[in-house]
Amino acid sequence: MKQVRVIIERGNDGNFSCFVSDETPLKNGILGYGNTVQEAKDDFISAYNEAIKMFNETPNVEFSFVYDIVSFLQEFSKKLSLAGLQTITGINRKQLSHYVNGKSKPSKATVKKISEGINKFQQELQDISFM
Repeated sequence: MKQVRVIIERGNDGNFSCFVSDETPLKNGILGYGNTVQEAKDDFISAYNEAIKMFNETPNVEFSFVYDIVSFLQEFSKKLSLAGLQTITGINRKQLSHYVNGKSKPSKATVKKISEGINKFQQELQDISFM
């Protein structure tokens, strides 16, 4: 099964898009759009299923959705408070709020810092076990 990366990005208009970053076995590109990350993912899968029917193809692919930092913050700030994200990433919550609301975009160094903080937190969660 071929692994195909699908990037989720938040546009300047506040909407989200999903697109294939790698070569896809389908002849045409597949895009998804929505007001939320989930809507964009659902639209992408729907477009993929329509393309399969249209071109009579049944490629053996599995999608791996990856986020740009702004989309990640927008999606997960509903589940993790900005204060919590500040603790995890070391980025001031006011600045995180600017990223979430589209008022500014993080630099590459900031993206790296956020990514490293989230990955460290993810590892901490994976190491937890309960009785």
